Amino acid sequence: MTGLDKILNKINGDSAARVEAITENAEKQCAQITAQAEEDGKKLASKIEADARKESENIISMARSGAEQTEKRAVLAAKVEAVNSVLKELLASLLALPESEYFSAVLKLARDNAMSGECVAKLSSRDLARLPSDFDKKLAAELAEKKAACVLSKEPADIESGIILIYGDIEINCSFEAVIEANADIYKAKISEIIF
Repeated sequence: MTGLDKILNKINGDSAARVEAITENAEKQCAQITAQAEEDGKKLASKIEADARKESENIISMARSGAEQTEKRAVLAAKVEAVNSVLKELLASLLALPESEYFSAVLKLARDNAMSGECVAKLSSRDLARLPSDFDKKLAAELAEKKAACVLSKEPADIESGIILIYGDIEINCSFEAVIEANADIYKAKISEIIF
């Protein structure tokens, strides 16, 4: 082997060793980079999964809350409808009373709401048509307790039921509709206690 061959062999050997060292180092760095990338990828995947879980829990929570609110509104609407239905039935039952009971109730309304002084009483056209013959005398007797002198008008009032008492410019609406409406909150509370 000549000196040149020895030099070339040494260069080749050194080069091969150096290539092997560089390759080994590159493979180590590649393994480290891969391991770090895998670790970073797992952390990122865990974070994405956790964020997605939180977001889905929030969506489910909001959906539940929305459904609960919708259910509460539906229940409340049903309760309001039930209470209003009972109030309508109350009015219908008052209107359907036998005449003697109906006009006794009208007299009680007049007595309970009368003021002292002179007044004109008005009834609905339906009530004027079926008025008991002694109603005006009974009305006068009931209102005398309140020191009210009352004249029953032959002109009908624009009401369905009950009575209107007119003291000059003051008009007291004692129709069953007005009484129910004026006391609606009390009636609704009592009806709600009974029904619900």
